[in-house]
Amino acid sequence: MTRRRIILSAALFAAACTAFAQERSVAPGINDPFKEPDVKGFQTKFEGESREVYVAREKVVAAVGLRPGMVVADVGAGTGLFTRLFANAVGPTGQVFAVDIAPKFLEHVQKTSREAGLRNVTPVLCAADSVDLPPASVDVAFVCDTYHHFEFPERTLASLHRAVRPGGKLVVIDFVREPGKSTDWVLKHVRAGQGVFEREIASAGFVKEGEVKDVLKENYLVVFTRAKDAAPAPPGRPASLTPAIPGYGAVVPLPGAAEPPVKGTKVVFDVTAAGKDPAKPPPGLERAATLLNLAVASGLKASDLEVVIVLHGDAAAVALTDPAYRVAVGHPHPAEKLLGSLTGNGVRVLVCGQSLARKGYDPATVRPGVTVAASAVTAVVNLQARGFAYVPAH
Repeated sequence: MTRRRIILSAALFAAACTAFAQERSVAPGINDPFKEPDVKGFQTKFEGESREVYVAREKVVAAVGLRPGMVVADVGAGTGLFTRLFANAVGPTGQVFAVDIAPKFLEHVQKTSREAGLRNVTPVLCAADSVDLPPASVDVAFVCDTYHHFEFPERTLASLHRAVRPGGKLVVIDFVREPGKSTDWVLKHVRAGQGVFEREIASAGFVKEGEVKDVLKENYLVVFTRAKDAAPAPPGRPASLTPAIPGYGAVVPLPGAAEPPVKGTKVVFDVTAAGKDPAKPPPGLERAATLLNLAVASGLKASDLEVVIVLHGDAAAVALTDPAYRVAVGHPHPAEKLLGSLTGNGVRVLVCGQSLARKGYDPATVRPGVTVAASAVTAVVNLQARGFAYVPAH
């Protein structure tokens, strides 16, 4: 092997090891309790006198330094303690994104915010490695007792850096972790101390501005600034969101606009085209994602709508598993994540059995979560007879 090949092989190996390391969770299982959370139980825990940040909540809000009209991301919103306080602080001209990985928490935050008359709160269902907010969309990102729950801190911080506007702030509150001073629970539950977390945050492009030391004892409160190293968001362009289907079908919240999504709506999307770019999902699936994002952005739950997608024609291949799709089309499956998000939000996906037969696709290779229908035409006709609105999404 030549010297050049040895160097190249070593470089590729190092890159592969780095990529592998970044894929591994730094705190496996730490977020398992939030997969199906007991919302009332967590509300008692998060919003009780035994929690230091709850007792000091008004001082914490003052330390964040919000002004009317600002846009705030409450990352790890939980039951919405600070979400609602921030919504009052920024006023009706401002906006608060309640970001969390638990749909039940977001449903609770949405409900309690509405009951409090707060119309400037938008729930955002995020991924384990991303806050899923648009670039340069927030003035302040607030992370309270949540940073140690970041399983993939490098990627999550990168998404936060994209989301915070140049010159904007990142406020982090987390538990003081010092042997001999912290409780056994903190020492076991929190993976590292303040110094480690600050270095991780700094490496992501944030500069430590200061620390507020007269508000909390069991926690620390540190304020970072996002370096002004990127062009600001285009003036006058509102932020787009994907609150129900992360990363797909982005929408702009328009409170008070006419003809918002309505609870009880039933829709069938007729998807026949695979799209021009084989690396991207069919546009028809994006349209379904757009409807669900509009619903959640307007205050509904995804489950308030009944959505069916019918795949046929060239789009039938999308119903296949990734290995079968690669054989049939010659490319990796472009819509695995999107289909998973759609079906995870209650969308029913059907594939035309006639299209499968004509194209020679084995029904046994249809992906889980997709149902084989006798035909697309009978599926659409039957659904329309049951009151579904028909949307051609070619």
